[in-house]
Amino acid sequence: MAGTATNYNESVIVVDTIAQIWAGLEIPSTGDILTLDADGTPDATANPDAIHLGHTKEGVKLTIGTSLTKHYVDELAEPIKATVDTTEMMFEGEFLQVMDEEVLKKLTAPFGNYDGSIANTEVFNIGRKALVYDSIALIFQTPMSLDSVTPKFAVAHIYNGLNEAGLSYQVSRKGMAGSPFKFVAYGISSRSATDSVGAYWWQTA
Repeated sequence: MAGTATNYNESVIVVDTIAQIWAGLEIPSTGDILTLDADGTPDATANPDAIHLGHTKEGVKLTIGTSLTKHYVDELAEPIKATVDTTEMMFEGEFLQVMDEEVLKKLTAPFGNYDGSIANTEVFNIGRKALVYDSIALIFQTPMSLDSVTPKFAVAHIYNGLNEAGLSYQVSRKGMAGSPFKFVAYGISSRSATDSVGAYWWQTA
């Protein structure tokens, strides 16, 4: 007889790395992934409209999951089967650059109508509008490569997302104003059911 190896591995614990949120990205074709430059930023040629959304207060929380419907039969107390009810993917955190025009466009996408016609003034008219979804990614250096000469990166990519947290911040003398964000993924019906929401991947070489 022999024991079974344990899997303690400090190198894969995510710590001491910086979360970066990018918007305005191209949606990769089925079977492909977001194209990155060697520095971990979106490739500018493949993603000409990419926008970095700046500083966050405490990084970004990534959530990927499902809700299940359990099915029962009368003869058993426990469920005998489960089916997927919904699939979700989201990024949550707090943006600090609340006076940045590009950040505001993303935070207010469901209700903010940007008007650049008034000279020397940034105007966001608030009201009903046609929803415009955005391709958004969380990119961070993998913990396995923090001490490496050649960094590697992890990517969580929402193909079709909206900020559902609105715009909310406090103006004060002592504290930094920050507005919470909650980018939620919406499925793209024209894509494969196995790749309709987004992707999560990391580089190994």
